[in-house]
Amino acid sequence: MREALGSIDEVDAQLLAIDPHEIYSARAMMKETGLSTDDLNYPLLMDPSLTVSAMYGVVFQMRIHVEWSNRPATFIIDKDGVLRYAKRANTFADRPTPADIVSELKKLD
Repeated sequence: MREALGSIDEVDAQLLAIDPHEIYSARAMMKETGLSTDDLNYPLLMDPSLTVSAMYGVVFQMRIHVEWSNRPATFIIDKDGVLRYAKRANTFADRPTPADIVSELKKLD
């Protein structure tokens, strides 16, 4: 998604990532890939209590690498707070591409 930030900005949208772990876990995972949370360039909401995850129906325990996580999902919420797009994936490979997301965002204009 970091590569698509320019296209997301062009359609006047904001990317927000939600992680169901504690911040130390996210930092450790990013460090393994050579990144830090400062490299994201978009907000990262930590949701270890799974409050937001439950609200969007993605609290689903699945084994990812060596830990448990929620099912991956993508949501587009318009400026009025209306949910316009939802994709709740069954696997990490079952997610929309950044181009698919930008295409959905363009439909909101």
